[in-house]
Amino acid sequence: MRQILYIVENESSAQFRYRVKNVMVACEKSKKYHIDFLKVSDLKEIESALKKTDLLVFERQTSKNSVIPNLINLAKKQGIKTLFDLDDLIFDYRDLPILMNSTNSKNIFYWVGYFWGIRRIAKRVDGFIATNKFLAGKLKRSFKKPVAIIPNSLNAEQISASKNYLKTKRPRDGFVLGYFSGSPTHAKDFRLIEPEIFEFLKNHEDAKLKIVGYMDFSNAAKNLIEAKRIIFKSPVDFLKLQEKMADVDVNLAPLLENDFTNCKSELKFFESAIVETPTLATPTFAFKNSIKHGETGFLCRAGEWLPTLEKLYSDPSLRKKIALAAKDYCLKTYYGQSFLTQVEGAYDAFIK
Repeated sequence: MRQILYIVENESSAQFRYRVKNVMVACEKSKKYHIDFLKVSDLKEIESALKKTDLLVFERQTSKNSVIPNLINLAKKQGIKTLFDLDDLIFDYRDLPILMNSTNSKNIFYWVGYFWGIRRIAKRVDGFIATNKFLAGKLKRSFKKPVAIIPNSLNAEQISASKNYLKTKRPRDGFVLGYFSGSPTHAKDFRLIEPEIFEFLKNHEDAKLKIVGYMDFSNAAKNLIEAKRIIFKSPVDFLKLQEKMADVDVNLAPLLENDFTNCKSELKFFESAIVETPTLATPTFAFKNSIKHGETGFLCRAGEWLPTLEKLYSDPSLRKKIALAAKDYCLKTYYGQSFLTQVEGAYDAFIK
């Protein structure tokens, strides 16, 4: 049994859950690999654990910690390969303008420092783990090092919570669009579809838009907000989010199309799928490679959101068919043996 050690910073973060915990739990059924993690501040424990470690992996959130270069050097002296797990386009200064435009960020000094911290580690490690092939290609071009892929995934808690929410789900009047925003940086994404969404709401008096998380609308939304056709809900934890996703008729996942968003994960698709809510998404790299248009969801560009919504609104049986197909695909792809096989394949690439 080979030993994999992850170095992390914050056990309560979504980053930790997707990139470390889910992988660690999946490997509990592995006959090849065992995974442990330690916090980057646990230096004595890390030094001791390295004696029985075959592969050392750094979680992205540790990028600015000053002890990491020393840990990499210590691992190399012991013949241990080191990897950097990255899930965002945050390492090549040439991509900095794309990131700032996509997130509507104005603090260039923060991001220059952040990129510097990421690059300091990236230059020292032996290779990378990325979330998709597009991001992997970017890493290979920037650092000329091997990259393996471990996608984001589902965990047993999400699946169990989703089953419970579906059991207690009750029929309701009207048609609800859902938009789930984990941060305030997605206003530009939603603006891409805002006119079509507002037109749909005006066409159907029984339709509403539910925002869970953050959103800054244009002035065009004022009347709809006052009429309570747009409903705001506070951010929730990842399990409660499954309930919120189960309580809408469609999940909206618009994104700007550029290199930054092509590196993003398809998690909005698979998390809504397991509560049988169909997704409409921009055809970025991850969505194009996970959603089969018209079979497990819908890929929409400008001008296609409104007619797709009209089709789903008028055909409940189509919504159900799409939802069940998506659920079946996502449970088979992002959980269980299929996901474990992907994880083991990634480690196999570095441990012969």
